[in-house]
Amino acid sequence: MFESYLSLTTQALLLGLTVGFVTYYTFGKKKYKLPPGPWSLPLVGSILSMTSEIPLYKQLFDWKKTHGPVITVYMGPIRCVVLSDAETVNEALVKKGSDYAGRFQIYSTEYLTSGYKDIVMADATPTWKHLRKIALQGLRQYLYGSKLEEKVFDSTSKVMRCLKEEEGKPIDVEKYIGLLVCNLLHGVCFNKSFDINDQQFLELLEVFTFTNSELGTGLWEDIIPPLRRFPTAKFKRVMNSFGVFLNFIREEFDDHKANFSEDDTKDFTDYLIHARRQAAIEDPEIENVITDEHLVQTCSDIFSAGFDTTRQTIHWTILLLIAHTEIQKKVHEELDKVLDAGQAPTLNDRDRLPYTEAVLHESMRICPVAPLGLPHSTRCDTTIGEYEIPEGTMVMINHWALHNDPDNWKDPEIFRPERLLDADGKLAPKTMSWLPFSAGRRNCLGETIARPEMHLMLAILLRNFTFSCPEGKTIDLTPDGSLTFLPPKTEIIVEGRT
Repeated sequence: MFESYLSLTTQALLLGLTVGFVTYYTFGKKKYKLPPGPWSLPLVGSILSMTSEIPLYKQLFDWKKTHGPVITVYMGPIRCVVLSDAETVNEALVKKGSDYAGRFQIYSTEYLTSGYKDIVMADATPTWKHLRKIALQGLRQYLYGSKLEEKVFDSTSKVMRCLKEEEGKPIDVEKYIGLLVCNLLHGVCFNKSFDINDQQFLELLEVFTFTNSELGTGLWEDIIPPLRRFPTAKFKRVMNSFGVFLNFIREEFDDHKANFSEDDTKDFTDYLIHARRQAAIEDPEIENVITDEHLVQTCSDIFSAGFDTTRQTIHWTILLLIAHTEIQKKVHEELDKVLDAGQAPTLNDRDRLPYTEAVLHESMRICPVAPLGLPHSTRCDTTIGEYEIPEGTMVMINHWALHNDPDNWKDPEIFRPERLLDADGKLAPKTMSWLPFSAGRRNCLGETIARPEMHLMLAILLRNFTFSCPEGKTIDLTPDGSLTFLPPKTEIIVEGRT
């Protein structure tokens, strides 16, 4: 009798909540002229219109054809406005940059960033602004000009020795590219270096590979709040895995803090500690506003964001060059023409190697490692074109759609570096249709460093090696993930160039 009564009560409550929810959203809220979008239901949203067989960035691109370049999609109860062409992205991120400069609060990132104490996922607050400023100053001091070149040479020389030992053998190139990028960041952040079989390096590589794979289809906890009290096994796996990386960062930070010397700042972490102490001289409250955890999360941002985007971009570029041997040959020819025998490329050679840079940029166009970027949030009621966007709305940029827009790119599915060169053979100015680093107030913190860094890495690798498939095999260019664009696991052959 009690069980039956409870069941009826529960059903009545659920019915009442659903009716109340629908009534509130139908009649109780301020009406906005929202962009059109796919069919959706209360609570469930547009999820029933999605399919696991099609990556989300492609699904959103298909909806653009039906509803236009600005669409509203409901991820469960979360309203999301998606921008998919250069004009609307420019309006939001550049012309109305302040309106769209917020970060949408997502439970999983709140969990991983100790309550948004980082830079990448934090909202646009005075603390965020101060952290971003000192992080940029630190990067310029330890990863700019000759110091960038020195760090790249150090990391590539170790990897080239490892690759030469594996000449002619099928190898998992991800491991070697991972070491190349990881050592550059390890040197910048902590003034240290890994060896290829260092257990901590292999553990960190596994953390990022596993976490990216698991996040490739998203987390239910981000759109279904009740699950946060009883998290799924997948959520626990991701949090535990990334926790290994965060513990690595915290241990390094604690060691730097314990051994800090004003007279000997060796790396980016030392710079952060020094900058906070200097700021505290003028305003003692700063140490209560910018805590140790803020500095730990800033180091985490620089290391993790720089590691993932750079290694995946270099990895994709090598896979594309293996699939297009004639383009790899052209890069070799440019390098051989510009550089003397035995001469290594430097940052000063960048302008003389436009085809090599066009290859890198075309790789970023056709294989955007973050196809949907990071979620923005509107900081006030605003507009986009003819539509009204309420304050607090999630806004996503479909970078994949921008990079595959047939109105801006002829045959966008074809890997053709020449499309990025001007009539004189120089790299053409970038447009809003090419946006791997985003734009406006929330553009990539390290773009001005990442572009020359990746160009130099790629030039050094191709100056010294030819990359190919094992005999009888072909390269697979199918990306992994629905929210991500991960390179597939592939064995390749590396051979030294004479």
